[in-house]
Amino acid sequence: MLDVDLPAPAAAIRNLLASRGIVAALALLNNRTPYRFTAIYKLNGEVMHAAHAFDRDSEYRTWLKVVPLGKSFCQHAIEHGEFVTSHASKDPHLTDRPYAGMVESYYGRLLTRECGRPYGTFIHFDLEPRSIPTAEIRFLREVIPQFIDYLQ
Repeated sequence: MLDVDLPAPAAAIRNLLASRGIVAALALLNNRTPYRFTAIYKLNGEVMHAAHAFDRDSEYRTWLKVVPLGKSFCQHAIEHGEFVTSHASKDPHLTDRPYAGMVESYYGRLLTRECGRPYGTFIHFDLEPRSIPTAEIRFLREVIPQFIDYLQ
């Protein structure tokens, strides 16, 4: 993990984005959670492309790089602005479960351009059940918009 002094975590994210780039900032945000993966997925029509990703186990797999929007939790984050599930296979809100057997836990937040056009999503996800504290969600709501200036 990154050795970063965090007296002001939001400022640390801003500084990492400017000095070391998106993946370093994703790694720092990942380190604050139990999730294995943290990524930014770009919406391209009906497909989500992994634009930037951090894998805690350094085994980022190609099957995570492109996902049809209709088979992705990102569809819910895009539709509602934010989406979280700690245990997808037992979540009563996910009756269709097109992603069963793949991602089990997910936190996602819509990324939008200044003009309001969706870019894609910032996500934490894992193949195992995981949860995210409410305080961390509040923090992410504050820092995630900083990423948009660094995305093409």
